[in-house]
Amino acid sequence: MDLKKNNHKPNQWDIWLFNPDPVKGNEIGKKNRPCVVVSCNSLNYGPSGFVIVVPMTSKERKIPSHVQVKPDESGLEVVSFAICEQVRSKAKIRLIKQLGKIQNRRKILDIHEWLTNFFWIET
Repeated sequence: MDLKKNNHKPNQWDIWLFNPDPVKGNEIGKKNRPCVVVSCNSLNYGPSGFVIVVPMTSKERKIPSHVQVKPDESGLEVVSFAICEQVRSKAKIRLIKQLGKIQNRRKILDIHEWLTNFFWIET
C-alpha cells in the first residue's frame, strides 16, 4: 500500500483498527486490533505519516495501567482495555478503519496520566 494513497485522518482519542505486525517478545500483536490514537492532531495531520497509538485488548489482566473502556464510552462492541505501557509510533498506513472514539473524559484523563507518568523525563 502506498503511503501517499492513505487518506486516513485520525483524530486524537479516536479508536482505530490497526495492523501491529511485526512485533517482538511480549508486544501485543499478531492480529489486527483496536488502538487509541493518543498523538496530538498536529502530528496526526502532519507530513510525517505517523501517529502514536496505545493498543487495546478485550482481555482483562488486572494491570493498573490497562485503562478499561466500555462500549457506551467508545463505540466498541466489547469492553476493552487500553494497554498504556505498550504505546508506540506507527505509520498511518497501518490504520485500517475507524471503530469509534473515547467519549468519557475520565478515561481520557486516565490514559493521559499513565502516559505522562511513563514519559516523565528528568532534565
